[in-house]
Amino acid sequence: MDYYEAQELACAILGLNYDELVDEGRESEIEETLWAKFNIDIDNFVNLLKALLPFTPVVKAGLSGSLYHAFVNEEEGIMIVKQAVKENPT
Repeated sequence: MDYYEAQELACAILGLNYDELVDEGRESEIEETLWAKFNIDIDNFVNLLKALLPFTPVVKAGLSGSLYHAFVNEEEGIMIVKQAVKENPT
């Protein structure tokens, strides 16, 4: 997961248009709104997402068939933030 994926997920949660904010150079509004609504900054939001990802359902990527834990936008059929499923050692 990278910082930009976390910003995109924050926008989805907050009802903000990520592409519009980025195109207009207003990315700071993401963190301001995140702080106003949840009292969390983007760095701590990233840390929280990293901790929560292993608890999300496993999703199979359509093209590669790879398995991921992911936060998904079901309307668009995309994984916003994902982390590869770690194989169990045998």
